[in-house]
Amino acid sequence: MKKLLSISIVFLLILSLMIPAFASSKPLVVDNAELLSAQEEARITQRLQQASDKYNMDFVLVSTKTLDGKSIEAYADDYFDNNGYGIGRKGDRSGVLLLVYDDGTNQTRRHISTSGDGIKAFTDYGIQEAGKKLAALMDDGKWYEAGILFADICEKYAQAAEDGNPIDKPKEKKVALSIIVIIAAALVCAFLAVSVVKGKYKPVRFKSNATDYLVGGSLNVTGAYDNFRTTSVTRTPIQSNSSRGGSSTHTSSSGRTHGGGSF
Repeated sequence: MKKLLSISIVFLLILSLMIPAFASSKPLVVDNAELLSAQEEARITQRLQQASDKYNMDFVLVSTKTLDGKSIEAYADDYFDNNGYGIGRKGDRSGVLLLVYDDGTNQTRRHISTSGDGIKAFTDYGIQEAGKKLAALMDDGKWYEAGILFADICEKYAQAAEDGNPIDKPKEKKVALSIIVIIAAALVCAFLAVSVVKGKYKPVRFKSNATDYLVGGSLNVTGAYDNFRTTSVTRTPIQSNSSRGGSSTHTSSSGRTHGGGSF
């Protein structure tokens, strides 16, 4: 019995050592554009690994000097799919990949590709908000700081989604409610003002015939005509679906569903 227990303990120890090895088989930082030093790459990898382990999603940073003739969106999606990124079921692997395209001509472009739970965590609005902060650092050549910030953003967005409140545009209901309250208050004030003014006038007995209000011989119509002057058209804009928030999705070349956006 003791021998069997010892073998079980040894097996568990070996298994615990094997799990990190498998987890590290997919690099979370791939710096093909050579924007980071080896030390910086290692530190960013550590931060992304911590976030990935905590929220059960692959958070990946990739830089490249070429897009192989693809759009930046297609390249990011294909890199995520073809290199086995994403945690979870095969058809719904969760993760977020930040692609930085730098061909050395100061024409840096960036794109975030999302999959699985990453689509819920990184809404269209959230991507653009994160993009503003990341672009400010990248445009100044602060690649390491941008990498650490990306890891921080991944944790913040994943936690918000886990809490049921993903980073998204403000709810339009609050704006509509404010407008209704303002209109209601204006109507009440107008009603009170009219009531006060009306109360100052003495009531006049109603006459059943309009001719009773005319003074004899005061109205002499010699002719009448209608003259069309102008016309007006009122147009009301219809809001597009993009105003509703959330994440828009598309299908990659491998047939998987992705969200994301460029900035």
